[in-house]
Amino acid sequence: MLIRFPALLSLLLQFGFSFGLTPFPDAAFTKAINYTQEKAGDAVGITLLQDARQSGAVCLDGSAPAYHLRPGFGSGAKNWHIRLEGGGWCESSSACATRAKTSHGSSKLMSNQILFNGILSNKYSANPDFYNWNHVYVRYCDGGSFSADVAVPVRHWSGQALYFRGLRIFRAVVKHLQTKGLSTAKQALLSGCSAGGLGVVHRCNEFKYLLPNANVKCLSDAGYFVNGQSIRGNFAMYNYYKGVVNLQKLQNTLARACTSAKDPVQCFFPQQAQGYIRQPTFFVNAAYDNWQLENVKEISWRQYSPCMKSSFCFHAKTLQAFRQNLLNGLFYAQSRAGWGTFIDSCFSHCQLEVDIKWTRPRIHGKSLAKAVGDWYFGRSQSTHYIDCGFPTCNPTCVKYPLMSTST
Repeated sequence: MLIRFPALLSLLLQFGFSFGLTPFPDAAFTKAINYTQEKAGDAVGITLLQDARQSGAVCLDGSAPAYHLRPGFGSGAKNWHIRLEGGGWCESSSACATRAKTSHGSSKLMSNQILFNGILSNKYSANPDFYNWNHVYVRYCDGGSFSADVAVPVRHWSGQALYFRGLRIFRAVVKHLQTKGLSTAKQALLSGCSAGGLGVVHRCNEFKYLLPNANVKCLSDAGYFVNGQSIRGNFAMYNYYKGVVNLQKLQNTLARACTSAKDPVQCFFPQQAQGYIRQPTFFVNAAYDNWQLENVKEISWRQYSPCMKSSFCFHAKTLQAFRQNLLNGLFYAQSRAGWGTFIDSCFSHCQLEVDIKWTRPRIHGKSLAKAVGDWYFGRSQSTHYIDCGFPTCNPTCVKYPLMSTST
């Protein structure tokens, strides 16, 4: 079965394409070959929360928020995994008006079904620790990492009304799921990919507040975005996030202890925001995150791809510096009891939703799936896994190309 073009576009958005950042000519190709649409996933139908519109919990275009739920079973029936979809941000009214005409801005354009793989899989062989949990995939349609709550819609010059209500969407979905059994959860995990992974950083405390009786932990997948200087001398990510924060008024919803003492834009970055998370948190990131290499370091795929074959490539030092900057930022997480990290030396962005990325890459002999399970259930004293330091050093990394358009 061929994937329809809207679904393919959604996949590209999930892995970091944003309408505000200007991708290099080969950037979309990089995202495409970084994704494997696997045959073994089970299709899960969409649920639209039409009643949530009464509380103002709506997508950019005013449509209802949405999620996909596969109920748990057996010993996992009381355990819940909530995953926040990723897909970039929008930093201007024009970018958001464009986004509102996609599945990342309107539930009217979302696929009716999506495949559950990786940490969402119901196969014991691929997902032994979480296969029988209740799995929820929350669709991302606000462009602000589930963090904005702007009462009055912004009117674009075209006449399009834009609603920045990601925080309301998160609350509405969680409260709705509480009526379906989430309120009695014993174990709960909040995870997310990319912009959804950043959303986890900002929503983790509230998730615990809404589930006071559950064992709550949080998992950010490719959500640790680095505030670094590009090879052009720009601070591209800071400038971009500045537009997102100002447009969506995130200074009103980010951790007050942070924004009262620091620049709100800095507080949107996980390096600052992690200091205000109260729940045990696990960060999964590729040391050579291809989306960040292209949009933070502003290195095109053609420029850094030789480093996939040789550590003596032209940009080797630049990549090493990026990795070190990431590790320096994660020092705080590595010093917290009960927290965890898995930083492999792969070229990848989002690793938990694809079986092969969830189970194959290993650090010191331990797979990502095993590392996350051991951390969540407290089976190992060691919860921090840092890979070898060169792009070609780990033979278990999933190689390019990976894109398949059939199931």
